[in-house]
Amino acid sequence: MTTALSHIFKSSTAQAFRGLTNILEKAKAHAEATETTDEAYMSNRLFPDMNDMKWQVQMITEFAVRGAARMSGVATDDLPNLPMEGDTFDALIARIAECAETVAGADDAVIDGNDSLQISMPIGPDQTMDIDGQSYVLSFFLPNLFFHVTTAYNLLRMQGVAVGKKDYMGM
Repeated sequence: MTTALSHIFKSSTAQAFRGLTNILEKAKAHAEATETTDEAYMSNRLFPDMNDMKWQVQMITEFAVRGAARMSGVATDDLPNLPMEGDTFDALIARIAECAETVAGADDAVIDGNDSLQISMPIGPDQTMDIDGQSYVLSFFLPNLFFHVTTAYNLLRMQGVAVGKKDYMGM
């Protein structure tokens, strides 16, 4: 039995977004209970040269929407570009919901038919990586998705937000 690439892409993204929403909702409640501003959580970093918690959420949501577009055959010049907005937990939670809807709406048949589509994407200044659709989803998209959700989880956990594995897993 084979599993459709669209199923892997969409179900993994949906689960990651459920987990991300769970931990943000708990962080919001924690901020309210401790009378701490959302910004105190949003600007937190694991290390000075790493991006902050707000960026982790903004980036991974844009990455998911752009990934769905790539796997749907959208030309590089036409990929969606979401503004890096959202300074509150409510704004980030709304952003996740909007992006989850966009990913869910991607055409399964097109994604499944693009498993060998050659994708050329930027990976740094003046650098690109060429990869086929299946490798993109399994070896590039999924690790990045969970890396950034895990980083957001760790940043919130480090600040005392009582989140656990079930929250992260989207349960």
